[in-house]
Amino acid sequence: MNQHNSLELVYENIINSDLSVREYWIPSIWINTSEQLGICKTEPRSFFLNSIETIFNLSHNFESNFNKTVHNPLVYNLFLRYTTTFDHNNDGQISIEKLHGQLYETGTLLKSIAILPYLKSLGVDIIYLLPINEIGVFCRKGLLGSPYAYKHPFNIDPRLGEPFLNLSLDEQFKAFVQAAHSLGMKIVLEFVLRTISIDTDLAIEHPDWFYWIKEENFLNGTYKKPSFSNEELKIIKAKVDNNDFEDLIPPSESYITMFTNPPEKVFRENLRIVGIMNNGERVTIPFAFADWPPDDTQPEWTDVTYFKYYVHPKYNYISYNTVRKYSRELIQEGSVNRELWNFLENVIPYYIKNFDIDGAMIDMGHAIPDALLSSIISKTKKIKNNFIFWEENFQVSEKSRNIYDATIGYMFFDMTNPVKLRTIIKRFENRQYPLPFFLTAENHNTPRSGRYGKEFNKLVYVFNSFLPGIRFLLSGFEWCHDLPYNTGLCFSSDELTLFPTEKLPLFSPVDFKWGYENILQTILEVNEIVHRLGTISQPFDEAKIECIEMTNEYIVGYKRLLSNFELIVLGNFSQLEQKCSCEDLTSILRRSEILLGEFCLTNDDEIIFQPWGYLVLLNVLRSC
Repeated sequence: MNQHNSLELVYENIINSDLSVREYWIPSIWINTSEQLGICKTEPRSFFLNSIETIFNLSHNFESNFNKTVHNPLVYNLFLRYTTTFDHNNDGQISIEKLHGQLYETGTLLKSIAILPYLKSLGVDIIYLLPINEIGVFCRKGLLGSPYAYKHPFNIDPRLGEPFLNLSLDEQFKAFVQAAHSLGMKIVLEFVLRTISIDTDLAIEHPDWFYWIKEENFLNGTYKKPSFSNEELKIIKAKVDNNDFEDLIPPSESYITMFTNPPEKVFRENLRIVGIMNNGERVTIPFAFADWPPDDTQPEWTDVTYFKYYVHPKYNYISYNTVRKYSRELIQEGSVNRELWNFLENVIPYYIKNFDIDGAMIDMGHAIPDALLSSIISKTKKIKNNFIFWEENFQVSEKSRNIYDATIGYMFFDMTNPVKLRTIIKRFENRQYPLPFFLTAENHNTPRSGRYGKEFNKLVYVFNSFLPGIRFLLSGFEWCHDLPYNTGLCFSSDELTLFPTEKLPLFSPVDFKWGYENILQTILEVNEIVHRLGTISQPFDEAKIECIEMTNEYIVGYKRLLSNFELIVLGNFSQLEQKCSCEDLTSILRRSEILLGEFCLTNDDEIIFQPWGYLVLLNVLRSC
């Protein structure tokens, strides 16, 4: 099959379409990657056709970045519905209605295809997509809903298709993957296999795959996450910490009795899923919540519910001991919900067979039963042996190494703290990390690093790019965005009030700020050094890092040691100008090449770093 088959179908469909819109405003960089600033007016038909022609031309003459960076790839985290959201009619707002009945201002697969040359110019190796499925309506958060509250794992979100295209969503997604592949970029898609939207279509077809509660408890608000006393919490946490899952403390009896067996009849009523028991009692699907630790204070997850992995009459309720820290009795004495497991085991293979994706990020993979997770990975690897598996886990654990290629990790928690950052470098030096993790100051659940300004983002990219692991760009990092996608982690109560779902891209239509302040030049300069020196050519467990002890507490530094040279990276993790003695570096400075830097050297052998300044030195140890 021609590698452009689906992309050619899209191209031909655009030519033959009735697209009548003539004025279409886009960021200038979508047309010319050297035009970083501003917007321009174009005609959409010619824009899309020219974009695809550019991909065709590049695909015949590209050099795959991934082959050079296989051990330290550059990942671009793309939320399809958001990244190409733009005010195409230039009226000052983002509409969720179709422009002239033919085009969306929110992000689409076709617009994402159009920006692939831009991503290629950034040096991206892997495009990591947040979930792309159709989103539930009942209890929807924001105007468009969360991509994590999906109705069915095999149905793509209709908003991702341009209305004027006479092609299925599957064909459009296939074209996106093929276009990325033709430019040497891999596609990793995030999968949610633990929860699903509270109004999922699957509940009507398979009521036994879900938990159920009496409808009155849902309607009158008595159903809430279970609570435990302080004494109970101490016991629960101690048992789990000791891997003791025998006789875990259950929720109160009043909570447990809200739950029922699956109903005999299930239907949709005013968007909500309703069931009827044999005795005529009405039941419904309960919402989910942050289940670990049991006293987690996150708001309830009202738009999703849990899959019911195990069946056991004593454990017919939702709590930490049935949906994450599984009670041993539940596993040993209960039974696997086999039909559900078979279904979930085949979700990722479906996307390989139909779309040829290259990897999966497993949302909350550490909360999926080990046996189920093992079967999912085994079935997937039989289809595509080099398939990439990433774990959504903030821990970098030994257990993960036997399952995943990389994990998210925790670097974004510590990126602004020089003491903790120095500890991270020390752990690299002592080889205490069992597998690679994401080298980033942000993800889609955290505050954005851009809130500290452009110079901080430059420091982050420079400092992280020469460490072993997964180089990572959350879409918008390069444009110094300060608006978070979501407020899931590290937000104060005041910030939660400041960012309601109506203002957040994960839930609502928000303009993606293209063509403004950016660090594109810094990214290109760093990438050129990475490729020139091959600093990332070593497997993760062979990389040699040394922490550099500095006289200034705000300056964090490390050496990347290779056979014939050492790379020295220093960063000022402070919003103020900082000085440090470079007595121990003077000789190195004199014989080294300065690759990058925002600093100055005084006559007294002191380095003065600008706020968030950095220095990258190359010290050749011997000739090649």
